[in-house]
Amino acid sequence: MLIVLVVLSFLLMTFDIRASRGGVAGTLREGTQAVFAPVQDFATSLISPVVDFVDGLANLAGLREENETLRRRIVELEARIDEIGTLEAEAETLRRVTGLTLPDESISTKNARVIARGDNFDSSFTIDKGTSDGLVVGNPVVDEYGSLVGEISLVTPSSATVVPIIRPTGAVTVESQTGETGIVLGQGSAILVFEVNPATEPVFVDYLLRTAGSTKFPPALPVAKVAASASPEAGKIRTEAIPLADFNRLKFVVVLQWTFSAEGQQEQGQTPSEEVPVENAGSETDGT
Repeated sequence: MLIVLVVLSFLLMTFDIRASRGGVAGTLREGTQAVFAPVQDFATSLISPVVDFVDGLANLAGLREENETLRRRIVELEARIDEIGTLEAEAETLRRVTGLTLPDESISTKNARVIARGDNFDSSFTIDKGTSDGLVVGNPVVDEYGSLVGEISLVTPSSATVVPIIRPTGAVTVESQTGETGIVLGQGSAILVFEVNPATEPVFVDYLLRTAGSTKFPPALPVAKVAASASPEAGKIRTEAIPLADFNRLKFVVVLQWTFSAEGQQEQGQTPSEEVPVENAGSETDGT
């Protein structure tokens, strides 16, 4: 059978060579090609998409795996971008904290990081500095812009608890742009109550309220802005104010190593002999 097939192949090749020189066989050959050429083109147009489709199916699994790898990579890069953004924001905050200038430049300061927060019913938070860093109960705390945050109510060798001015019992003596002295009262939310009694001048939206100076806080620290204009009624003003510090986003704070003795003399760097929480932390002791 093999020999027959080989002989037949040689005969066909010889016939094809001779037919290509012309004659009846050449004419038949050319006519056959002319007739079947369209049929071949049509068959090719049908078969090629099928072949491509089969090739696509063969590569589909590989494409899916590659797409999944790309998706994971995108998620990783997005997480990295978010992390870098957070680090850049913290670095910027640290630059502001380090370069903070207070109204009274003689007050010593200590930078601290917020390491823990209370629950929805407790607005206090914990910082990573304590008595070993020279902090004492009653030290005022400000944010990176110098706006009043609160005061230290409890201190340990390595940490301290800060109670913010927005706590329901909080009260800060302030002075408005009119020059009149009043108080801002915490309500446990982002809104403070601003009261002036007696009052003779109206206050307007965005009026800046600064500490007036008392036995609790040094003077001229930014505290809040008036949220609603108000005029004196029966010699008294009561309206709303918005604190300048953003208590929900505090990551770094500055502790002012500033206290007053009972005689009213400023003391710095005083260290208590034991951990004592502030008594009546929510009220001013200067009679306001």
